Amino acid sequence: MFLPDLTRQRLRLILRFAAILTMCSSMTALADSTRILIDLYMGETVPREAMLEDLSSVRVVYIGEVHTIARHHDLELDILRGLLERNPRIALGMEMFSREQQPILDRWHSGNQSVADLITKLGKEHWTNLQDYEKVLSLARERSVPIVGLNARDALVRRVAQVGLDGLDQSEKREIPEGVEKINPVQDRLLRLRLKVHKAFEKTNLDSIVLAQSLRDETMAEAVAGFLDSSDGKDRLMVVIAGSGHVNYGLGIPERVQRRRSWPYRIIFATESGELVLTEAEERQSVPVHITHEELRFIHTPIADYLQAAPLRKE
Repeated sequence: MFLPDLTRQRLRLILRFAAILTMCSSMTALADSTRILIDLYMGETVPREAMLEDLSSVRVVYIGEVHTIARHHDLELDILRGLLERNPRIALGMEMFSREQQPILDRWHSGNQSVADLITKLGKEHWTNLQDYEKVLSLARERSVPIVGLNARDALVRRVAQVGLDGLDQSEKREIPEGVEKINPVQDRLLRLRLKVHKAFEKTNLDSIVLAQSLRDETMAEAVAGFLDSSDGKDRLMVVIAGSGHVNYGLGIPERVQRRRSWPYRIIFATESGELVLTEAEERQSVPVHITHEELRFIHTPIADYLQAAPLRKE
Protein backbone atom coordinates (compact mmCIF):
# COMPACT_ATOMS: atom_id res chain seq x y z
CA MET A 1 0.00 0.00 0.00
CA PHE A 2 1.32 3.46 -0.88
CA LEU A 3 1.45 5.92 2.03
CA PRO A 4 2.33 9.61 1.67
CA ASP A 5 5.52 10.64 3.46
CA LEU A 6 3.62 12.56 6.14
CA THR A 7 1.42 9.55 6.87
CA ARG A 8 4.47 7.32 7.10
CA GLN A 9 6.10 9.72 9.55
CA ARG A 10 2.98 9.82 11.69
CA LEU A 11 2.71 6.03 11.62
CA ARG A 12 6.33 5.68 12.72
CA LEU A 13 5.75 8.14 15.58
CA ILE A 14 2.58 6.33 16.67
CA LEU A 15 4.33 2.95 16.62
CA ARG A 16 7.32 4.35 18.53
CA PHE A 17 5.09 5.97 21.14
CA ALA A 18 3.05 2.78 21.47
CA ALA A 19 6.26 0.83 22.02
CA ILE A 20 7.30 3.21 24.82
CA LEU A 21 3.90 2.91 26.50
CA THR A 22 3.98 -0.87 26.22
CA MET A 23 7.44 -0.96 27.74
CA CYS A 24 6.46 1.33 30.62
CA SER A 25 3.26 -0.59 31.37
CA SER A 26 5.16 -3.84 31.95
CA MET A 27 6.84 -2.52 35.09
CA THR A 28 6.19 -5.57 37.26
CA ALA A 29 7.70 -8.03 34.80
CA LEU A 30 10.63 -5.99 33.55
CA ALA A 31 11.56 -3.83 36.59
CA ASP A 32 14.77 -1.86 35.92
CA SER A 33 14.97 -2.87 32.24
CA THR A 34 12.17 -0.41 31.47
CA ARG A 35 14.34 2.65 32.17
CA ILE A 36 14.55 4.80 29.08
CA LEU A 37 16.53 7.90 28.16
CA ILE A 38 14.70 10.80 26.53
CA ASP A 39 16.29 13.72 24.71
CA LEU A 40 13.97 16.51 25.90
CA TYR A 41 14.90 18.87 23.07
CA MET A 42 14.38 16.26 20.35
CA GLY A 43 11.36 14.76 22.09
CA GLU A 44 12.66 11.26 21.38
CA THR A 45 14.17 8.34 23.20
CA VAL A 46 17.93 8.10 22.74
CA PRO A 47 20.48 5.29 23.16
CA ARG A 48 22.85 5.54 26.12
CA GLU A 49 25.88 5.68 23.82
CA ALA A 50 24.47 8.60 21.84
CA MET A 51 23.78 10.53 25.02
CA LEU A 52 27.27 9.85 26.39
CA GLU A 53 28.84 10.92 23.09
CA ASP A 54 26.99 14.24 23.36
CA LEU A 55 27.89 14.69 27.03
CA SER A 56 31.56 14.13 26.28
CA SER A 57 31.54 17.11 23.89
CA VAL A 58 30.80 19.77 26.54
CA ARG A 59 32.65 21.31 29.48
CA VAL A 60 30.17 20.74 32.31
CA VAL A 61 27.66 17.93 32.83
CA TYR A 62 25.12 18.58 35.60
CA ILE A 63 23.33 15.58 37.09
CA GLY A 64 20.27 16.59 39.11
CA GLU A 65 19.23 14.08 41.74
CA VAL A 66 16.89 13.34 44.58
CA HIS A 67 19.49 12.56 47.23
CA THR A 68 17.92 9.41 48.67
CA ILE A 69 16.84 7.57 45.51
CA ALA A 70 19.24 4.70 44.77
CA ARG A 71 18.46 4.68 41.03
CA HIS A 72 19.74 8.25 40.77
CA HIS A 73 23.08 7.21 42.23
CA ASP A 74 23.20 4.31 39.76
CA LEU A 75 22.74 6.80 36.92
CA GLU A 76 25.53 9.01 38.27
CA LEU A 77 27.91 6.06 38.44
CA ASP A 78 26.98 4.96 34.92
CA ILE A 79 27.50 8.44 33.45
CA LEU A 80 30.83 8.92 35.23
CA ARG A 81 32.03 5.51 34.05
CA GLY A 82 30.82 6.13 30.49
CA LEU A 83 32.51 9.53 30.25
CA LEU A 84 35.78 8.13 31.60
CA GLU A 85 35.77 5.59 28.77
CA ARG A 86 35.80 8.52 26.35
CA ASN A 87 37.90 11.05 28.22
CA PRO A 88 40.16 10.36 31.22
CA ARG A 89 40.38 14.09 31.95
CA ILE A 90 37.26 14.27 34.13
CA ALA A 91 36.63 16.11 37.40
CA LEU A 92 33.79 15.49 39.83
CA GLY A 93 32.09 18.39 41.62
CA MET A 94 29.77 17.48 44.50
CA GLU A 95 27.20 19.42 46.48
CA MET A 96 27.75 16.87 49.27
CA PHE A 97 30.98 18.55 50.41
CA SER A 98 31.51 22.17 51.40
CA ARG A 99 34.51 24.09 50.11
CA GLU A 100 36.01 24.23 53.59
CA GLN A 101 36.00 20.41 53.72
CA GLN A 102 38.28 20.16 50.67
CA PRO A 103 41.48 19.35 52.66
CA ILE A 104 39.75 16.40 54.37
CA LEU A 105 38.39 15.22 51.04
CA ASP A 106 41.81 15.51 49.39
CA ARG A 107 43.46 13.42 52.11
CA TRP A 108 40.81 10.73 51.70
CA HIS A 109 41.26 10.84 47.90
CA SER A 110 45.01 10.29 48.17
CA GLY A 111 44.69 7.36 50.58
CA ASN A 112 42.80 4.08 50.78
CA GLN A 113 40.34 4.63 53.61
CA SER A 114 36.66 3.77 53.34
CA VAL A 115 33.79 6.23 52.96
CA ALA A 116 32.90 5.39 56.57
CA ASP A 117 36.33 6.71 57.56
CA LEU A 118 35.72 9.86 55.51
CA ILE A 119 32.43 10.41 57.33
CA THR A 120 34.24 10.14 60.66
CA LYS A 121 36.84 12.70 59.58
CA LEU A 122 34.14 15.12 58.40
CA GLY A 123 32.46 14.99 61.81
CA LYS A 124 28.97 16.27 62.53
CA GLU A 125 28.89 18.38 59.35
CA HIS A 126 29.01 15.34 57.05
CA TRP A 127 26.32 14.83 54.41
CA THR A 128 23.57 12.67 55.93
CA ASN A 129 23.58 9.84 53.37
CA LEU A 130 27.15 10.14 52.13
CA GLN A 131 27.48 6.35 52.23
CA ASP A 132 25.08 6.19 49.24
CA TYR A 133 27.78 7.85 47.10
CA GLU A 134 30.42 5.23 47.92
CA LYS A 135 30.60 3.71 44.42
CA VAL A 136 30.87 7.13 42.76
CA LEU A 137 33.52 8.31 45.20
CA SER A 138 35.49 5.07 44.93
CA LEU A 139 35.46 5.14 41.13
CA ALA A 140 36.70 8.73 41.17
CA ARG A 141 39.55 7.81 43.48
CA GLU A 142 40.48 4.68 41.48
CA ARG A 143 40.63 6.68 38.25
CA SER A 144 42.41 9.72 39.77
CA VAL A 145 39.41 11.97 39.12
CA PRO A 146 39.68 15.11 41.28
CA ILE A 147 36.71 15.46 43.64
CA VAL A 148 35.79 19.09 44.30
CA GLY A 149 33.68 20.18 47.25
CA LEU A 150 31.30 22.86 45.99
CA ASN A 151 28.93 23.86 48.74
CA ALA A 152 28.75 26.70 51.23
CA ARG A 153 29.10 26.03 54.95
CA ASP A 154 25.81 24.79 56.44
CA ALA A 155 26.15 27.16 59.39
CA LEU A 156 26.50 30.15 57.06
CA VAL A 157 23.51 29.06 54.97
CA ARG A 158 21.41 28.71 58.13
CA ARG A 159 22.46 32.19 59.24
CA VAL A 160 21.40 33.72 55.93
CA ALA A 161 18.07 31.86 56.13
CA GLN A 162 17.52 33.34 59.59
CA VAL A 163 18.75 36.95 59.26
CA GLY A 164 19.38 37.58 55.55
CA LEU A 165 22.59 39.24 54.37
CA ASP A 166 22.14 42.44 56.35
CA GLY A 167 22.11 40.55 59.65
CA LEU A 168 25.51 38.91 59.10
CA ASP A 169 28.62 40.07 60.94
CA GLN A 170 31.67 41.25 59.02
CA SER A 171 33.49 37.90 59.08
CA GLU A 172 30.39 36.14 57.71
CA LYS A 173 29.91 38.78 55.02
CA ARG A 174 33.44 38.12 53.76
CA GLU A 175 32.35 34.55 52.95
CA ILE A 176 29.49 35.68 50.72
CA PRO A 177 30.41 35.43 47.02
CA GLU A 178 29.60 38.30 44.71
CA GLY A 179 26.31 37.90 42.87
CA VAL A 180 24.28 36.14 45.57
CA GLU A 181 21.49 38.71 45.37
CA LYS A 182 21.11 38.29 41.58
CA ILE A 183 18.17 35.89 41.59
CA ASN A 184 16.44 35.01 38.34
CA PRO A 185 12.70 35.84 38.75
CA VAL A 186 11.84 32.44 37.26
CA GLN A 187 14.00 30.71 39.88
CA ASP A 188 12.47 32.85 42.62
CA ARG A 189 8.92 31.95 41.58
CA LEU A 190 9.76 28.26 41.24
CA LEU A 191 11.40 28.12 44.68
CA ARG A 192 8.43 29.78 46.35
CA LEU A 193 6.10 27.19 44.80
CA ARG A 194 8.22 24.32 46.08
CA LEU A 195 8.98 25.74 49.52
CA LYS A 196 5.29 25.39 50.42
CA VAL A 197 6.03 21.75 51.21
CA HIS A 198 7.85 22.79 54.41
CA LYS A 199 5.47 23.18 57.33
CA ALA A 200 7.90 25.55 59.08
CA PHE A 201 7.63 28.04 56.21
CA GLU A 202 3.81 28.28 56.13
CA LYS A 203 3.71 31.66 57.89
CA THR A 204 7.27 32.75 57.14
CA ASN A 205 8.55 35.45 54.82
CA LEU A 206 10.44 33.38 52.26
CA ASP A 207 12.83 36.12 51.10
CA SER A 208 15.71 35.01 53.31
CA ILE A 209 15.04 31.33 52.55
CA VAL A 210 15.32 32.02 48.81
CA LEU A 211 18.48 34.02 49.52
CA ALA A 212 19.96 31.04 51.39
CA GLN A 213 19.34 28.82 48.36
CA SER A 214 20.96 31.48 46.21
CA LEU A 215 24.00 31.42 48.51
CA ARG A 216 24.40 27.68 47.88
CA ASP A 217 23.97 28.11 44.12
CA GLU A 218 26.40 31.03 43.86
CA THR A 219 29.01 29.33 46.03
CA MET A 220 28.83 26.13 43.98
CA ALA A 221 28.97 28.05 40.70
CA GLU A 222 32.03 29.94 41.91
CA ALA A 223 33.68 26.63 42.86
CA VAL A 224 32.91 25.02 39.48
CA ALA A 225 34.24 27.97 37.49
CA GLY A 226 37.24 28.39 39.77
CA PHE A 227 38.34 24.78 39.40
CA LEU A 228 37.82 24.64 35.62
CA ASP A 229 39.90 27.81 35.26
CA SER A 230 42.68 26.41 37.46
CA SER A 231 45.83 24.72 36.17
CA ASP A 232 44.49 21.30 37.16
CA GLY A 233 41.04 21.88 35.73
CA LYS A 234 41.65 23.88 32.55
CA ASP A 235 41.35 20.93 30.15
CA ARG A 236 38.91 18.79 32.12
CA LEU A 237 35.20 18.06 31.76
CA MET A 238 33.46 18.43 35.11
CA VAL A 239 30.56 16.24 36.21
CA VAL A 240 28.53 18.09 38.84
CA ILE A 241 26.26 16.11 41.15
CA ALA A 242 23.69 18.26 42.97
CA GLY A 243 20.10 18.24 44.08
CA SER A 244 17.70 18.75 41.20
CA GLY A 245 16.58 22.14 42.51
CA HIS A 246 20.10 23.50 42.03
CA VAL A 247 20.27 22.73 38.31
CA ASN A 248 16.73 22.28 36.92
CA TYR A 249 15.77 24.31 33.85
CA GLY A 250 19.35 25.59 33.69
CA LEU A 251 18.67 27.77 36.73
CA GLY A 252 20.77 27.87 39.88
CA ILE A 253 24.31 26.59 39.36
CA PRO A 254 24.33 26.39 35.51
CA GLU A 255 23.04 29.93 35.05
CA ARG A 256 25.51 31.33 37.58
CA VAL A 257 28.44 29.45 36.02
CA GLN A 258 27.41 30.89 32.64
CA ARG A 259 27.64 34.41 34.06
CA ARG A 260 31.32 33.74 34.59
CA ARG A 261 32.18 31.60 31.57
CA SER A 262 30.11 30.68 28.52
CA TRP A 263 30.99 27.00 28.54
CA PRO A 264 28.76 24.48 26.76
CA TYR A 265 26.95 22.24 29.23
CA ARG A 266 24.28 19.54 29.55
CA ILE A 267 21.80 18.67 32.31
CA ILE A 268 20.61 15.11 33.07
CA PHE A 269 17.72 14.24 35.33
CA ALA A 270 16.04 11.06 36.49
CA THR A 271 12.35 10.85 37.37
CA GLU A 272 11.25 10.23 40.94
CA SER A 273 8.61 7.73 39.73
CA GLY A 274 7.19 7.24 43.21
CA GLU A 275 10.52 6.11 44.66
CA LEU A 276 10.93 9.00 47.11
CA VAL A 277 10.08 7.82 50.62
CA LEU A 278 10.00 10.31 53.49
CA THR A 279 11.08 9.41 56.99
CA GLU A 280 8.61 9.90 59.85
CA ALA A 281 10.47 13.06 60.86
CA GLU A 282 10.31 14.44 57.30
CA GLU A 283 6.59 13.68 57.10
CA ARG A 284 5.98 15.58 60.33
CA GLN A 285 7.78 18.59 58.89
CA SER A 286 5.96 18.49 55.55
CA VAL A 287 2.71 19.73 54.09
CA PRO A 288 1.12 17.90 51.14
CA VAL A 289 1.66 20.09 48.08
CA HIS A 290 0.64 19.36 44.51
CA ILE A 291 2.23 21.59 41.87
CA THR A 292 0.25 21.34 38.66
CA HIS A 293 1.42 21.25 35.08
CA GLU A 294 -0.28 24.59 34.51
CA GLU A 295 1.58 26.23 37.39
CA LEU A 296 4.92 25.39 35.76
CA ARG A 297 4.09 26.66 32.28
CA PHE A 298 5.73 30.02 33.05
CA ILE A 299 9.06 28.20 32.55
CA HIS A 300 9.92 28.15 28.86
CA THR A 301 12.87 25.74 28.79
CA PRO A 302 13.01 21.97 29.31
CA ILE A 303 13.85 20.81 32.81
CA ALA A 304 17.00 19.13 31.45
CA ASP A 305 18.66 18.00 28.23
CA TYR A 306 18.17 14.32 29.01
CA LEU A 307 15.70 12.51 31.26
CA GLN A 308 15.98 8.97 32.53
CA ALA A 309 12.39 7.81 32.91
CA ALA A 310 11.23 4.82 34.92
CA PRO A 311 7.68 3.51 35.33
CA LEU A 312 5.67 4.86 38.24
CA ARG A 313 5.72 2.52 41.21
CA LYS A 314 2.12 1.53 41.87
CA GLU A 315 2.69 0.98 45.57
